[in-house]
Amino acid sequence: MDMLREDEITEFKKTTGELNQAVISIASMLNKHGMGTVYFGLNNDGVPSRFTIVDSTLRDISRKIYEAIKPQIFPEIKTVLIDDVEVIKVSFEGKDKPYSAFGKYYKRVADEDREMSPGELRNMMINREYEEHWENTPSKETIDDVSDETLAEFYKNATSCGRLPEMDNDKSVLMGKLGLLIDGQLTNAGRALFSKNKPITLKMAVFATEHKTTFLDITRVEGNIFELIDEAISYIKRNIRWKLEMSGDGIHRIEVPEVPVDAIREAVINSFAHARYDSMVQHEIDIYSNRISIINPGSFANEYSPEDFVNHDMHSFLRNELISRMLYLCNDVETFGSGLKKIYSLCEKANVKISYINYESDFTLDFYREEKIIMTSDGVKNGVKNGVKSDAITESEAFVLSLIKDNANISIKEICQACGKSPRSVDRIIASLKEKNMIERIGTRRNGHWQVL
Repeated sequence: MDMLREDEITEFKKTTGELNQAVISIASMLNKHGMGTVYFGLNNDGVPSRFTIVDSTLRDISRKIYEAIKPQIFPEIKTVLIDDVEVIKVSFEGKDKPYSAFGKYYKRVADEDREMSPGELRNMMINREYEEHWENTPSKETIDDVSDETLAEFYKNATSCGRLPEMDNDKSVLMGKLGLLIDGQLTNAGRALFSKNKPITLKMAVFATEHKTTFLDITRVEGNIFELIDEAISYIKRNIRWKLEMSGDGIHRIEVPEVPVDAIREAVINSFAHARYDSMVQHEIDIYSNRISIINPGSFANEYSPEDFVNHDMHSFLRNELISRMLYLCNDVETFGSGLKKIYSLCEKANVKISYINYESDFTLDFYREEKIIMTSDGVKNGVKNGVKSDAITESEAFVLSLIKDNANISIKEICQACGKSPRSVDRIIASLKEKNMIERIGTRRNGHWQVL
């Protein structure tokens, strides 16, 4: 058989003389992965080491595990042959973490067991409580609060991709079968996904520099998860730069984004899938001159780093199992745990740098873009003049700019109606935006269109 190796879910002990250390390893693996295997009769390099196994040996191991590990687990303990040498294999699993061994709490780091700090233990217990209760707890909303449009779109996508069988799509029946309705009440997960009462907030902004000092556009949207995913992706697509390139046939031109849109989509969906929703939270999209930041409330939902998921086939921890499952059913998520690998792969091909910041309260994923200098009429670059930051545009200019971004063919009359200003005032705003090199008019006033620079 292939040579076994110690890792985060596998531990070797030469004899049962190391039983106490083995019990600590069991607790630490349960706290990290909820499962693992310990072998007695293997050296650290995986080579079998003969030792005496009698009738009571397996019972002694079982008794020690029963007495030392809390809450109790029920492992499978048996003898197996490795290279014709009899060894003891202890397999175990459990979902009731945190687990203690001899009254102390440990976690697995590589092939070592480390005692947890009070802060780590507290965070694990808080996260465990969230995992067990939040999604399945009934909210104050009922089936009448479900958005018919969102549910219909979900059902269409989920059945058309084959991940959900066709069924009675009556709201109560469908939500019940999805596990999002309990005694007529929407669960917290059901409310976050399908409520028409705008349960979640998304703030989006474009800044003139790499700092949050001078905004070019800012907006705040409320909705359910499906609605806000669409809003976030659309906002980023509107506010990133695109260039024309020749297609492979050498005839047609194609628009190419500065950051792969599929990578942006994966990042946004991951953000909503893995956020924490048990308090007043706000998702955030910040577009700076040098990067795009996607921020979700709640730290990275794994003890591994994002690079670990990119470089290895890791088991994905689902902070919101029901929410993730609904996103999978409607084909927003291809497979669990593949999102980060896809993001990094797409960005590597496009030569786009990625970084992240993991705080206790939120997780930020940054996509870097080529810095663009915005020069205003008074010599201000990206909102900075002589080392002092200044506003690049006014609030009215930001609003008009957002209208033009949404509709390149918008007329002066339509802009006046949208912002409640006179044609003369709008003309002044347009002139200022042109002077600041933010827009230009392509073609005539009657037959042309706007282009955001």
